[in-house]
Amino acid sequence: MLIFDQLNKGERPLRVIAWGLLVAVLVLVGQLWRIQVISGEKYSKSSETQSKKIVRVPALRGKILDRNGKELVGNVPRYRLDLYLDELRPQFETQYTQLKRQLMAAKRAAAGETNTRSFVGEMIDKLRHRRKGIRMTAGETETLQRQARYVVVSNTVAAVSSLLGIRLELRETSLQAHYLNQRFLPLPILTNCTPGQVAFITEQSWAIPGVTLEQIAVRNYPHGMLAAHALGHLSRDDNHDEEEDEITYHYRLPDYVGGIGLEKALDRELRGTAGAKAVQVNSSGYRHRQIEDVLIPPKPGLNVITTLDLSLQKVVEQALDTVKGGDERGAVVVMDPRNGDVLAIASAPSFNPSEFLSQIPQQRWDEFLNKEPERRMFNRATYGEYAPGSTFKVIHALAQLDSGLDPDEIYHVQPNPHDPGHGVYFLGRRPIKDTAPPGEYDFRKALIKSSNSYFIHYGLRLGWDKILSMGHRFGLGERTDIAIGEEKKGYFPTLELVRAKGLNDGNLANVCIGQEITVTPIQLAVAISAVANGGRVFYPRLVNRLEPYDLFSEGARQTVLPGQIRAEVQLPLRHYNTIREAMRDDVADSGGTGKASRVADFAVCGKTGTAQVTSNGRMDHITWFVSFAPFESPRYVVVVMIESGASGGGTCAPVARQIYKHLHETEVAIAKGGVAN
Repeated sequence: MLIFDQLNKGERPLRVIAWGLLVAVLVLVGQLWRIQVISGEKYSKSSETQSKKIVRVPALRGKILDRNGKELVGNVPRYRLDLYLDELRPQFETQYTQLKRQLMAAKRAAAGETNTRSFVGEMIDKLRHRRKGIRMTAGETETLQRQARYVVVSNTVAAVSSLLGIRLELRETSLQAHYLNQRFLPLPILTNCTPGQVAFITEQSWAIPGVTLEQIAVRNYPHGMLAAHALGHLSRDDNHDEEEDEITYHYRLPDYVGGIGLEKALDRELRGTAGAKAVQVNSSGYRHRQIEDVLIPPKPGLNVITTLDLSLQKVVEQALDTVKGGDERGAVVVMDPRNGDVLAIASAPSFNPSEFLSQIPQQRWDEFLNKEPERRMFNRATYGEYAPGSTFKVIHALAQLDSGLDPDEIYHVQPNPHDPGHGVYFLGRRPIKDTAPPGEYDFRKALIKSSNSYFIHYGLRLGWDKILSMGHRFGLGERTDIAIGEEKKGYFPTLELVRAKGLNDGNLANVCIGQEITVTPIQLAVAISAVANGGRVFYPRLVNRLEPYDLFSEGARQTVLPGQIRAEVQLPLRHYNTIREAMRDDVADSGGTGKASRVADFAVCGKTGTAQVTSNGRMDHITWFVSFAPFESPRYVVVVMIESGASGGGTCAPVARQIYKHLHETEVAIAKGGVAN
């Protein structure tokens, strides 16, 4: 070799140079040996670590079912067209080269030069341009690369649009954000393929590089608006707290979190445990399509079995819809007074939870979902605070009876001088109108006719303490702790608050007839259930149990115990019987205010109510009908509230009748061995 030949020659300078080269070669070989052999494994692992991206994979969300196992909320497969950018890299480079030539030509033209067509001329021009400083800046290079990507991807999307016969849009900002942050993941270009599109795609041989059909699970609300406030909705949440602190994710696949209702209250149980996968990427940040490792498999969420009855819920909402043909604002609660189970709960108008799976435009929110006075997102059943009107007379009456009122004692209601067909009560010089006619009243007649004068007279004699105490014993002024979470406690003062505010007999007269206090429909349902069952105030139960998504998988069933008693209002049975009989007669009697709720062979017991409220500077009415049935053995409580109604008897009682009719027919069908609808 040349080096060894020089070592053997006598020229000293050449020998020095030759030895120097030899030493350099030996050092280089030694370093290569150390890197490749000794430290090869270390660098290999480091390279492998740097070329993997850890992706958070959401778990399949648990289902929400009715008491009979019928699906209220579930998951359905959705097909999505994805585009993998790594397969378009050759096209990116080609497009970039074309754009670069165009830019350089423009620069040369601006410099007053023309390009020579010969190869030698081009080389001379390049050397000349370098000397003169005609070259691309870093900013221009980045801009051309961005433009090249957009042109190629938009052409690909246009090709898909043409094949499917639909219009697809690609926003440049979205593409660039995806390229910079998530290029190792696919770019969705059509998020919800129709069955026809899926069939077309699978049957055709696609000649579009990078485009694939992917299947994903999507939350499904098969009954649309049904029970939407109780079931709730989801909201996009790509930054949810990580379940595993040990894992640092490079990216999180799209995920959702409960927004309201059961979806929110039981979000942790429903969402399950997220998994993790490692995606192999190359030095440019693109994904290796076939190299993917599952590090932690996702664990599906638990199914939630509610106490709701799907068929009854449908009847309840259909009955509500008949009030004003879809323009009603109100709520209905149906409970089992024997154990506190909520069989149906509705708020109108409602909304479609599926809308929240995508971003809702602000205009849609302002002009539809949150528009006054409809306020579709407002849960009137648990969050609405309303004056109870004459329905409070049921609780007031128990306070009277417990304090020694003789139900046969007669009180004379005097006629209203300005309206002789109705009564009036004078509190000093202040006249309080009565909707009942003048005449003699015992307790039964006063409740049936809903005489304000009767209850104000005996209420003022009884005083604040005992009336407020009885209301608090039935849970007024406190949240019921129903599982959905969105709940107000209403306004029902304490005796201390009455004294602090200096409330007088005028205020007490209003409270006696259900004014100056507020309740929620769920509160009244709990209170009337206690009247029906003899004093047991239950926590309303909306969730029956939790169970694994796959019934054959490991995991014990978690049951929420029924019949959890919050308080017991221990009064003589005769007092409850007196109230229940009067409520029965309010429906059965031809002059009763609740007669519109009557169902043949099914003894409904009820009490109507109408409260005057001021809303947006005008007088409005909150109408009620609270009830239970059947009289002999109460199994159902139905509370109906309608905003801007005509009267409790005229507006709400007919809604309750439709519900009781369904309940009675269902029981008859079951008793005959048939199948209930």
